Amino acid sequence: MDEKTTKKLADILSQIDNELEMQKYMKHQKVTDSYKTFVEYYKSLTSVKKLSDSELIKLSGVEKSYYYQIMKGTRKPSRDKVLRLCIGAGLTSEETTRALELNECAILYPMNKRDIILSVAINQHASVMDTNLLLDKYGENPLS
Repeated sequence: MDEKTTKKLADILSQIDNELEMQKYMKHQKVTDSYKTFVEYYKSLTSVKKLSDSELIKLSGVEKSYYYQIMKGTRKPSRDKVLRLCIGAGLTSEETTRALELNECAILYPMNKRDIILSVAINQHASVMDTNLLLDKYGENPLS
């Protein structure tokens, strides 16, 4: 089956009004990925797998012990820490959005000045340092 946009899938889904049709829809669509946690998802990504823990710590600027607590699941990272980890690993906008969702954080909002800057930085594959410089340039708080 060809990939459909979320809008088209939403249109199809809006027409389903019975359980049989729902089952058919779920059988033929990739409904969701199987990841339950941010850490599980993050560790599965190709760009993350290419980097060692020490490289991810350096690139993200997340403190070493805090990073390992996140990866062991003993600490839940803040939205900014998730963004630091995603930007440090060079994740795409879509991958970053999914990471934020799995960590139960707000996704980047296209009407929020800070989130617009963060989105552009992610799309440019900027480093965390360059992202923070861009945020500062526009009077926004850096990633904490």
